[in-house]
Amino acid sequence: MKKILLLVILGVETLVASNSKWEGEILQEMLLSMSHNRSVKIYSQDKSLKAALVAIPFVHSVQKCTECDFVLAKKGVDDLCQKPIIVFSYYNYLHTPTAVGVFFWQKGRPTIRFSQKRLKKFNIQVQGELSKFVSKSD
Repeated sequence: MKKILLLVILGVETLVASNSKWEGEILQEMLLSMSHNRSVKIYSQDKSLKAALVAIPFVHSVQKCTECDFVLAKKGVDDLCQKPIIVFSYYNYLHTPTAVGVFFWQKGRPTIRFSQKRLKKFNIQVQGELSKFVSKSD
């Protein structure tokens, strides 16, 4: 019984580590596809997001929202910060007017979406293979 419990715990830890690796790579692609620069400044209050982005060489975390290129937000978003935001729930994407993109897991698969109208507001274009995820209806 203890061996089975240990195998289940190790399996869950491997799955979580695998998902965070994928999250970092997907976020990297999202930021690269929207940025004209090879160096992107991000602001986030979430420590787990900062940890996922540490391994990406061109991403730099800043302490103030006013200094960043993009905001990454898992929870509530500060309305005073008028920067393009990437959120991590579809609900926040629909209810945050400055959310230009969303990344979330649905049925075990990563889901990405960008709002063409909101991207235009910030004068941002999604380039490369992620351009097929730009939605005209949002």
